Amino acid sequence: MRKHNMGDKERGVALLIALLALLLISAVGLGMVYMSNTETTINANYKDTQSAFFSMRGGLEEMRDRMRSNSGVGVAITLPTVMPGAANSILYITNPSGGADVVDPITFGNAYFDDEFCHESFAGSGVTYVAPGTPCAAAGAPPGFSVAPYVASNSPYTNTASSLKYKWVRITLKQNGTFPNAVVDTTQALSSQVCWNASTFQEVAVTALGYPNCVAAANAGLYVEPMYLVTSLAITPQGSRRVGQYESAPLNITPPPGGLVLDGNNPGFGTPHSANAGINGNDGSGAPPAVAGCATTGAALPAIGTGNAADAASVGPQIFRPANFVGSGPSPSVVNDSAALTQWSTPAQLNAVVSELANSADASYSCGIGGAGCSGSYGTTANPQITFINGDVNLGGGAGVLIVTGTLTISGAMQFNGLILVIGQGNVVINGGGDGTIYGEMLAAQTNSSVAPYAQLAAFPNPSPTFTWNGGGKSHMYYNSCWATIGNSLHYMVVASREEMY
Repeated sequence: MRKHNMGDKERGVALLIALLALLLISAVGLGMVYMSNTETTINANYKDTQSAFFSMRGGLEEMRDRMRSNSGVGVAITLPTVMPGAANSILYITNPSGGADVVDPITFGNAYFDDEFCHESFAGSGVTYVAPGTPCAAAGAPPGFSVAPYVASNSPYTNTASSLKYKWVRITLKQNGTFPNAVVDTTQALSSQVCWNASTFQEVAVTALGYPNCVAAANAGLYVEPMYLVTSLAITPQGSRRVGQYESAPLNITPPPGGLVLDGNNPGFGTPHSANAGINGNDGSGAPPAVAGCATTGAALPAIGTGNAADAASVGPQIFRPANFVGSGPSPSVVNDSAALTQWSTPAQLNAVVSELANSADASYSCGIGGAGCSGSYGTTANPQITFINGDVNLGGGAGVLIVTGTLTISGAMQFNGLILVIGQGNVVINGGGDGTIYGEMLAAQTNSSVAPYAQLAAFPNPSPTFTWNGGGKSHMYYNSCWATIGNSLHYMVVASREEMY
């Protein structure tokens, strides 16, 4: 009788199970490898898009930096003063990645063609506006006759493979109808230039103010500056692309004209007895250093301006040598400046100016009130700067815009070219003789309590501010409109931005 081993039927089952398990594990492993590769690709793509984004931002910031008049010799650009359609109204900074990388944004077919320009409307440019979403054709290229010679980038490693991947950045003035879906003022012509109104913190079509352009409005005493459009394109070698745009305008920190403005209530003015000390309100008087691209007017302006008629009548008799204080009107030239102080008439308004300048300062120092005073670098004639001092300072010279919240002390020989704002405690002390000279303007106002924590006041206290001039020597202050307004070209604000435009 034959015997059957039932276990024979199970032979090979273990091998089959092992093979199935190996197949399953292999599938899981292959899936994980696939997922890892996908994740790596996603990360690489994200990194590349981020590189394009920040390169685009780098282009915008390079242009904004080079708009400043104090950005350096060979660095500062010549800003457009006319609208696209006129010569030199469009300026590009180019940033190739080597000799074979040709960056020519105005040529259709170039790898870096400016296909954003046709989506901006400029009356008089000859380029027909195309709504976003429709590519720009050859007819939408920026008009060559309007384009200034390309300016080379000064960013690190430009013209090498290691350069930032932004390829060009463009600057133009802005028109009322540049963005048809966001016209600044629908009651004005689309071709009207757009200005930034520093008193209302709004864009405005300049024709609504009754002037042909922003420069004419500013020269008439309005707190406006031109609005610029800055556009940047970045493309990486892997093909990621970003286009971004700033709307940028310069700071406007133009106080009422005059050699010295005492903005307050019943100011104290300790007059010098020296036969050589004084204040001259005639624009351009003395021997000031030149400001490139700026010419003084020679206009007769107040040696001293005050906030009301009573203060003007009070300060005049305090002056020991009236013949040394010349400008508009008879000597001593002390004039009620209230009509020009509309935007500088309350502590809140003045502290808003201080806050804006503090946020934009090239150098900031904080040394408190009642101490030894700050010390530092306050700019030079060749490189003026905005300096913010939160506290007291003993000034030894400088150039640009100086903001002091405590007591400003000037001793002996020194020269400062620019605008000095003593806003906060509103105390100015000039000690001793020497030949200290200021070309530009000084404004003093007490806007904060003299007791810690120095809170903002609701109104100017009586008396304030205080200006004490001990000795004198040859110390002199000369009003100079070019140096008084030097701050208007030292920094450009970003008023609005549009980013990641494809």
